[in-house]
Amino acid sequence: MKKLLYSPDYTEKIKNLKIYLDNQFGSDVRKRVIKDIGIKVRSLRDNENIGYSVRDMYGVDTDCLCFFIRKNYVFYKVDADCIYIINIYNEREDFMRNLFGIRTASDETEDYWNE
Repeated sequence: MKKLLYSPDYTEKIKNLKIYLDNQFGSDVRKRVIKDIGIKVRSLRDNENIGYSVRDMYGVDTDCLCFFIRKNYVFYKVDADCIYIINIYNEREDFMRNLFGIRTASDETEDYWNE
């Protein structure tokens, strides 16, 4: 069974997600969401190919895989010895820009939303 390794970015985002969920919805919701994400991430040890290829889905030249859980995209890579959890992005975040540097919105849209 391969070892799971977590990037500092992923760890920090999970920490922030916990705080957000506690503040917005309470500890019961936070526990359920974080538990579901954790179960899905740990299931990669049994089936590392549960995600879809980012290259096939989005046309990005990468060997990353991704899956969607609880309104979040989790990105990971599979190596010979381990599964590296790269990051997690909420469905409202622009992961294409943040992870791959690809702009998906026009200047006009960004100006409108003050991004």
